[in-house]
Amino acid sequence: MFNILGPQYIWWWHFQGLRAFYLIAIPTILGFLFGAIRGALNFEIIKNKLVLFSVLYFFFVFLSYFTGPYIDVVNKWRFYDPYQVLITMLKVFIFYFIGLVCISEHKKLKYFAFILPIAALYLTYWANMQYFSGRFFIRLSGPRDITGAGMYSDENNFAMLFVTAIPFFFYLGWYFKRWYLRWGAWLVVPFAWHAIFLTASRGGLLGAGLVSLLAGLRSPKKIIGVALIPAFIIAYVWQGGSVIKQRAQTIKTYEEESSARARLEAWEAGLKMLMDNPLTGVGLASFGQAFPFYSDKTPRMAHNTFVQIAAESGIFAGLFYILFMFCCVWGLFKYRNYFLRDSLEYYLCDAVLVSLCGFLACSLFLTLNGFEIQFYLAILANTLIYLAQKSADEKQA
Repeated sequence: MFNILGPQYIWWWHFQGLRAFYLIAIPTILGFLFGAIRGALNFEIIKNKLVLFSVLYFFFVFLSYFTGPYIDVVNKWRFYDPYQVLITMLKVFIFYFIGLVCISEHKKLKYFAFILPIAALYLTYWANMQYFSGRFFIRLSGPRDITGAGMYSDENNFAMLFVTAIPFFFYLGWYFKRWYLRWGAWLVVPFAWHAIFLTASRGGLLGAGLVSLLAGLRSPKKIIGVALIPAFIIAYVWQGGSVIKQRAQTIKTYEEESSARARLEAWEAGLKMLMDNPLTGVGLASFGQAFPFYSDKTPRMAHNTFVQIAAESGIFAGLFYILFMFCCVWGLFKYRNYFLRDSLEYYLCDAVLVSLCGFLACSLFLTLNGFEIQFYLAILANTLIYLAQKSADEKQA
């Protein structure tokens, strides 16, 4: 919850000078180690291809920090400090691994599944309040502290939070039996759409449209699912705003639009980096440093997660990342019907599946390799696949 919501940026005045992350992280790690020593943890849940591919992905990402030829290059195009990115990715991996092991049964899954919806519910409220109070200009980014730092300070990342959360609101609405909870969950969806419109993120707009389409197609009742798409179109036409509509018009004219041309130039440079350094890549968080050596265009991020990973950390990192994501998506698609209809797990399979599809589609146009919610979704996917396989084995026995 702390990593997805980011309370240190929302209520920064309460967190100044307080290392709140470590107050959470240290007891968590100690508890994990104590549970492992006592034999209270279920390590069977990580014995599968999904976890194997994800661990190999992280291994090659970490390896690229020590082997990449551009790690030590310092120039004005150094967008991120590779060492700081290494530390951040190491933290992500540690808590991703802890989550994989700890979230291994229905009760824990139930609590864990509500983290993203609760965080997104508050940030949906926060984003819409910025609109009603007139506290933002042109494009809305997420909460920032007094220094201007924030985990959603980039408008595209902020939009992605809502893209990944919308399927949860839709399917939790089906899960809730009380009418006011059901319609309350569904009512959040148009406000989440509006939050995406406020960011003016074209990737976010495409992602919102895709998850709405997929959620509608996989709706338990087709009449409500069919209504979701025209509702999205009406919301966009009514509340889209001039900024996102102007930016959206350039999606289909990529050859004439400067931002789209810049993306193509970055992809070309990234592929050259990969061809020149196929095993190691140019180095973790070194895309900007290496860019001038592979293109005469203005250096920028790849704006494609797959190109970014492969260019920075090599072909194996890119391959294992794709296999990792494929295992998540395929497992959720394959095992949904192993659960009882109307159970939490049944609806969660669809929610996580649609959320991941939206994320992966946006990954083609945005740099999202450091987006932590993807690993939250992967933990949910791993637990759901494990519980489905366990249920199938018990029935056969």
